[in-house]
Amino acid sequence: MTTTPKLTIRVYRDEDHDQVVRLNAYGLAAAGVPVDVDVYAGDLDTITTTYLTGRATMLIGELDGKVVAMGALRYVDDLTCEITRMRVDSNAQGRGYGKQILTALEEQAQRLGYHHAVLLTGPDQHPAIDLYQANGYTIAAVENHGDVAGVRMRKQFDVNHGVPS
Repeated sequence: MTTTPKLTIRVYRDEDHDQVVRLNAYGLAAAGVPVDVDVYAGDLDTITTTYLTGRATMLIGELDGKVVAMGALRYVDDLTCEITRMRVDSNAQGRGYGKQILTALEEQAQRLGYHHAVLLTGPDQHPAIDLYQANGYTIAAVENHGDVAGVRMRKQFDVNHGVPS
């Protein structure tokens, strides 16, 4: 029986930058999204000011000093956040690390006072869509961003009990 190595989840640090950029590039390529139509382009140039201020964050999943998973949370409005930049390295997929990052982001979102989360994924990203639906997200819309289609998903948190509904 093989045990899955424990993922350490923590807040992004500047020394993570190169690994985060590489992991993001892998994620875009795997989703078939050309870099020039990335709807969040530029956010990774200024991670500290984009995600580590106000009601936003970027979380890193680390194994043996290597960034193998990531996800970010950004402000949309007073009650709504957006989960973005969800990525898991190809060599670390299938171990539940994406779910761990998602859960940590949702917990942080609730601590920050958000009542809902939205996210955008690709229509052909079936493992991602399955992960989100298994965790209570529903498809809210299909959007077009240039030549790239996106699936907008949404989840409402149970703010009365402090756990996602």
